[in-house]
Formats: sequence, C-alpha cells, structure tokens
Amino acid sequence: MKKILIALSLILSLTMVSAQPKNAADALKAVTKAEAAAADAKKAAKPATWIALAKAYVDAYDQPSKNILTGTPQQEVKLFLKEQQILGTSEKKGPEGTYSVDSYADKDLYYNEAGILDFFLVTKPAVEGDLLGKAVEALEKAQSVDPKGSKAKDIAAMMEDIHSKAANEALSEYLSGNFAKAATLFKGASEFASNPLLGKVDSLNTYYTALVSNMAGNKEQAIEYYQKCIDMGFYQTGFAFSNLAEVYRGLGEKDKCKEVLEQGFIKFPENSNILIGLINHYIENQEDTGKLFDLLHSAQAIDPKNASLFYVEGNVYKQLGDIENAAKLYEKSSEVDPNYVFGPLGLGALYYDKAIEIQNKASEELDDNKYFALVKELDETLEKAIDPFEKAFAKTEDNELKGAVAEYLKNIYFRLREKNPEYEALSKKYEAFLKGE
Repeated sequence: MKKILIALSLILSLTMVSAQPKNAADALKAVTKAEAAAADAKKAAKPATWIALAKAYVDAYDQPSKNILTGTPQQEVKLFLKEQQILGTSEKKGPEGTYSVDSYADKDLYYNEAGILDFFLVTKPAVEGDLLGKAVEALEKAQSVDPKGSKAKDIAAMMEDIHSKAANEALSEYLSGNFAKAATLFKGASEFASNPLLGKVDSLNTYYTALVSNMAGNKEQAIEYYQKCIDMGFYQTGFAFSNLAEVYRGLGEKDKCKEVLEQGFIKFPENSNILIGLINHYIENQEDTGKLFDLLHSAQAIDPKNASLFYVEGNVYKQLGDIENAAKLYEKSSEVDPNYVFGPLGLGALYYDKAIEIQNKASEELDDNKYFALVKELDETLEKAIDPFEKAFAKTEDNELKGAVAEYLKNIYFRLREKNPEYEALSKKYEAFLKGE
C-alpha cells in the first residue's frame, strides 16, 4: 500500500498550565481527593464537583509531559528537563521518518533530524487507567446534574480539549509505528467529537481510523470507517473509495472492490488510484475494459467542456499500453480547454515514459544494429516530448508543477545537446531555474 502522509494539522503541543500537579504523587493525590468528593452524595449533586474530577483526570494525563512543547530544539528541552535524567538515547524509525529518542522515566521524546521535538509518548502515566475516558464520564455526570446548562460552555470547552489530546496522542502513536494503538486512539477521538457534549462530526479522525486500522491489519474496522467517511461525504478527493476498494481487494471480495471503485470513479474520474484500481480489476478478472470507457464517454456526453475527462481517458489508454490513442486524447483535452495544463503535461510524460522504456530495452540489447536503432528511436521519442512540456511549463502557475516540468526539460535537452546547438543552452536555462537563479 502506498504510504499516505498523515496531515500534520493536528499540532502536537500542550498549553502551559500553572495549576498542573508538580509530580505524579500530587496528580494521584488530586485525583483521589476529587473522586472522594464525587462519592459524597451532597457534593455529587453539583456539576462543579464532576467538572473538578474531570479536570483532575486531565491534569494527571498531562502531568508526565507538562509544559513540553513540540517544535522546541532538543537543547532547550534538555535544559527545561535538567532535573530529570535521560535513561537512554536510541534511534527509531517510524512510517514518516527516523527519530532520535531520549527516554526518561515516564516518557519518550522523539526528535527529528534537525534536532527538533516532533512528538512524545508517555510511557508511565501519573495515574493508571483511561484518564481521558474517565474525564468524559465525569463531564457527562456534570451535565446530568446541570439541568439549566449553567456549565454547558465549560463542559464543551473541556470536551474540545480532551478531543484534541486524544487526537494528538493518536498521531504520536502512528508516527512511532504503533498502528494498532493509534487506530484505537483515532477512533476514540472521533467518538469524543460526536459525544453529545461536543456534538461535532470529526471526519478527519474518522478517515485516520480507517487508514491506520488497515495498516494495523484490522480490515473490518477499516471497512467500517471508510464507509463512514463515504456516507458523510468526506471523500478525500477519492482516496476514501480507492483505499476501501484496496481493502476489499486484499480480502478477495472482487465484487465489492469493483462496486466501490466504480462508485468512486463517477465522482472522481481524475483520481489515479481509482483509475488504476479499475484497470487492474478488469485485467485481473478478465473483464471487458470497455465498461471503463463507457463510464468515461457517458461523463463526457454530460460535460463535453470538461477537459479532464478526456485527459483521464488518455490515462486509461496509457495504462493499457495504447500510446497512439493516449496521445490523441491528451491532445483532445487541450483542444477542449487550451488552458488545461494537464493535456500537454500528459502528452509530454507519455513520450518521456516511452523513452525510458526504450532506453531500458537498449541497455539490454547485444546486437549493435538493433542497439543503435533503439538509440535513434529513443532520441526521436524524447524530441516529441519537448513541445508539450514547453507548453505545460508556460501554462502552469503552480511552482511545484513548474519545477517538475523544468526537470524533465533539463534532462531532455542535456541528453540531446549534441543534436542541436541550442539544446545545451536550454538545458542550462532550466537547470538555473531549478536552482532559483
């Protein structure tokens, strides 16, 4: 499965709170005191008692990592924690990178290659148990004894904080490579959001639950949560469909796989994962790929001015190895919309990829005559890519895309520099562009 970077929109940080317990013993004492108050019938009738209990649980949850902020340089963290001994330092690899990990008695701090704290994991909580879950239960009790809703805003604010903490912990577990625990925590975060105390739809953590559940091997939960995403309209530009289909494919449920892909293709014909998934399904199961063209032609008939639909059809032909028809469809997309950058880009990439195939074939050819014939074909194919790539470079305003096209053109002109005296200068022109000169 292609790795998909989890969006770091969940900023891993803790707010400075002066009233936090100083150590684990203080945290346990505060929890014990708050629990005793909640056990008193008279005090239990007041919402403030339950809110105080919820706060004690949250403060205990935060205690091992209190005032530690992600994004802080390692030396500053060490200075801040100078009274706490580092028990060991190790290197750990996660799905998004490799980290230097400083292990303390109650936490592991993960630093990136630049020596910046990316995230942390609590290894020894101040108080055992599901502290965030218990805090939510306390807030539910607070609401139940607050019929006038006098504490509704306070309760909602605490629920939002708990939801964020659960999401942050889930992300940390994911980044450390603990997918099973991360999936459970992402699920919990989405459930905290949907709790009536907060009443929100957390589509992002619903998606992450599905994504990481699949990584953890929990296919049933992955299917459930991808379907939830689709039902709520959180499609992730089609990846909810392609990822769900891939789960079904891995389970051998071919019909469900096809059903989901076709459903996704209707909404997101430009999603390459959906497109490739459909093509692979038809080929693997010896089904007629004409169904895919029928879907595309129906869409084109409804929206004939949509250049992307012709571009996608070109991609289908390319995947099927039909270079001639692929080229025609890329050109057609440019005719439909002269400003559509992916038309010339697709055509240029088509010829460039074909040239790579020819080059690989030439490298294995032992017959000199055949080898030189392939080299000639290689150069001719690369020259065909120049004009569409130049058009794509001129059309696009996206810097990342412009850079990718410049890389193509730099390589082509350098390869063909002996055929045309202008090509070497053009290669240097694009090399300078890539360097920002």
